Amino acid sequence: MDSQARLDAGRRALSARDWARAREAFADVVRVAPTAQALDGLARALWWTGDIASALQAGARAYAMHRQAAAVEEAGVSAVWLAREYRNRMRNHAVADGWLARARRLHTDLGRPSRLAGWVLLAEAEVPGPAATAVARADAAAEIARTHGDGDLEILALASRGAWRLTRTDLGGASDLNEAMAAATAGEGHDPQYVAEVVCLLMEAATWLGDPGLLRPWAELLIGGDSAVDLGPLLPAGPAPDLELVSSFCAACCGAVHLVTGRVDDAEEQLVRAVHELRTTGVHPRCASPIAQLAELRLLQGRLDEADRLLTDGAEDPSVAHAAAGVALARGQAQRAVAILQEAWRAWHDQPLRTLPLRLLLVEGALAAGDVALAEREADGVSRTAERTGTVHHLGIAALARGRVAAHSRSPDAAAELRHAARLLAEASAPVLACRARLALAETVAETDRGTAVAEARSTLLAFERLGASADADRAAAFLRGLGVRGRTGPRDVGVLSRREQEVLRLVAEGLSNAEIAERLVISIRTAGNHVSNILTKLGLRSRTEAAAYALLHLPPVASTPATGRAPGPGLAAGPGLAAGAKTRSSTHARPATKGGR
Repeated sequence: MDSQARLDAGRRALSARDWARAREAFADVVRVAPTAQALDGLARALWWTGDIASALQAGARAYAMHRQAAAVEEAGVSAVWLAREYRNRMRNHAVADGWLARARRLHTDLGRPSRLAGWVLLAEAEVPGPAATAVARADAAAEIARTHGDGDLEILALASRGAWRLTRTDLGGASDLNEAMAAATAGEGHDPQYVAEVVCLLMEAATWLGDPGLLRPWAELLIGGDSAVDLGPLLPAGPAPDLELVSSFCAACCGAVHLVTGRVDDAEEQLVRAVHELRTTGVHPRCASPIAQLAELRLLQGRLDEADRLLTDGAEDPSVAHAAAGVALARGQAQRAVAILQEAWRAWHDQPLRTLPLRLLLVEGALAAGDVALAEREADGVSRTAERTGTVHHLGIAALARGRVAAHSRSPDAAAELRHAARLLAEASAPVLACRARLALAETVAETDRGTAVAEARSTLLAFERLGASADADRAAAFLRGLGVRGRTGPRDVGVLSRREQEVLRLVAEGLSNAEIAERLVISIRTAGNHVSNILTKLGLRSRTEAAAYALLHLPPVASTPATGRAPGPGLAAGPGLAAGAKTRSSTHARPATKGGR
């Protein structure tokens, strides 16, 4: 097959989302007679297969060959691609700035209006700076895209504008994101990378708002196959809820969603993998910081030293401020927590949506530091933001902030605010925050209504233990002891364990090592070890020997299968067609090996 035929084959494979075949075809052309077009294709195929470093090398070679051929506009677009990847995926701002400067220079050299100007503006919108400037640049990029008929640029600029508008609580940003998704799913974009980026921005915006309704209709469209765009291995196999779309795209984003919704064991599996990928490849997800999210999880579990060690990797990043301040508060360092949160707020002061969780924690930190005036100001700010967005999640956060301040001041409104917060946060599927509101309510009414205080604290203790929120459970138990009530009566009930943790506990009882458990369940040894550690923590046990004894006494028997009379192996369904050790994609949220991330 000649080079042109191989090039055409590579393009067809890219269109079919067959990244491995595309990579092979383009690599064959590059080995024999490298061209800018083959290197561009190879860069895209390598990106999708997760080899970002090699993709960047191929992209730089494509840029050089475009320059040699005096293809100025194409070289400029390649330079923009490199600038955006170095900024968003590698977090190398110096190299990103260099490539962006090169793209600007080429736009000037071109000396005529072109789509390159729009791509430069889009990349400039991603440079850290005022949100209003980013909105204006994305808006201008979208206009240039329409003028020059560049569908990829238009949908990406629309989505970027929408996301930036939302960070400023301009709800018109949701309309931009929906328009971008409409264009993307109608097939107006040609490069699947940019279609995927639009989906990513939509998911990130839904997370900021605490409103899955923003994502759900588009997830149903994509998963149901009603879109003109086939994202291939990015989509979960078979019918699946919208969360499966999040899982397929990004472990960090999926882990963050699981953390908010109280699925702690699922969050851990996703976030440990995301942090491992980050540390081994140097490639960052575009959205949630996996390091910050895993630190949040360790904080929830009461594992402060581990959270501290994680945060040393990115202490200067505002995205880790919430976790860092949470650790400081847990250690009784209220003033330090306040300083961390205020510094992050200054970095994001014009993006109220991104700072909302920071300001809620700042209320708690300010009260602990004795600065009631600061706590009141922050609670007012949270309330104003929540009133603008109107989402149930945000209204619940605002009620919790007001309730904490009112409780500190012994206001008669405190109990009503905290009840309201608990109801809204439960409705918004934020169980950890909902339980914290209920525990705060118990603390508030303890002197006047002991019965309600005991009932609320007991129920939150059980809920925290089920969620794996060990630090919060300890606080609830301590509060009950202070009332003269026994909070725990020995080892905790097996119900606090997730289904996966019960499977692991059975294997511990069989005497299997972490490596053997990992092999049996088709998970990593690190994940198996994390499950064992979580089991010991949740059950209040000290060793694997105690865990094995507990399993024999407390775990229910496994039902045997009708066909064999034997119990299915841990983690396996009893139905036909599932061999021992098999692992289904939908049950594990595993991303395909053929996807290079976002």
